[in-house]
Amino acid sequence: MRVLIKSVSLFTEFLNGQIWVELPEGSKVKDLLVKILPNGEYRGVKPVVIVNKEVVEEDYVLKDGDEVYLTPPFAGG
Repeated sequence: MRVLIKSVSLFTEFLNGQIWVELPEGSKVKDLLVKILPNGEYRGVKPVVIVNKEVVEEDYVLKDGDEVYLTPPFAGG
């Protein structure tokens, strides 16, 4: 299966915007992170993962054609 990875902020430095990634059927977000990011993080920052416009956890099962956004953690005040 293929998923489209789009990155925001500092993850754009590492992924150059967007890439297609091939994964075995039944792969989870944590499998994707291990495949594309060293230790599942970049520059000490673990991404918030958004799949098809919804924030998901690492145990979320990906599907063919999913759009996955990687963004730094949100902060506000």
